[in-house]
Amino acid sequence: MKMFTALRAEQMKHRHRFLLFLPVALLFFELIWAMWSLDPKKPSDLTQGYMSAFYMLPIVNALIYPTFLAVLTNRVCDMEIKGDTLKLLYTLEEKKTFYNCKYLMALKYIALASVGTSLLPWIAGKFYGFTDPVQPHMFVQLSLATFVVSAALLSIQQLLSLLSSNQILPLVVGLAGSFLSLFSMFFPPAAARLILWGYYGLFGFIGMNWDRATRISTYYEVDFNWTGLLLFAAFSIVLYFICRTIVLRKEV
Repeated sequence: MKMFTALRAEQMKHRHRFLLFLPVALLFFELIWAMWSLDPKKPSDLTQGYMSAFYMLPIVNALIYPTFLAVLTNRVCDMEIKGDTLKLLYTLEEKKTFYNCKYLMALKYIALASVGTSLLPWIAGKFYGFTDPVQPHMFVQLSLATFVVSAALLSIQQLLSLLSSNQILPLVVGLAGSFLSLFSMFFPPAAARLILWGYYGLFGFIGMNWDRATRISTYYEVDFNWTGLLLFAAFSIVLYFICRTIVLRKEV
């Protein structure tokens, strides 16, 4: 009951802060990117439209989601940081409850963005008339992978936001994560697994063969790494508790 009351209070603090604008802006940007890059130049492009979309979106996510998470967490946490009201809040609310509420509020917007991202191939396909078969599990896989990776990165961004009096550092880390995740796709697989931000791309389930002679790309589905996703989800939970413990031990 206490948790629900705290969540309602947190929701009221976010009124008129237009937080819903952030996932909407992200999805709009991804939609524009998808419509531009998936525009069929020849009839054969229609037969691989959905596969091309599911190949592209994890790469796009790796580029823009880290920055989105940094901005979202900044907006969720900056009221208390800028107002220097943490000490007052901690006299009225448990530190643990405060941290959990901040995380859950941000996670709500991440869930909306993840589901929205997974629907973009369907929107582009209906608009352009893609003819290749698409299976429901593809939408589920993209949505879950985006959400689980974002949940882990959210813990890091919230830790940085609550420990930093200046919110420039969390934003810089988010921007650096965007570039690092993109470059990690060119690393050897063993090295790429060390880059937490790069898992948006690592959980991709569409491969591509490019014929140098004909300059034609062929897309194909590969087995989704469910074991890896479950392990990453477990890691996300552990990371959450580690980051929360660090914040709870901070003196204010």
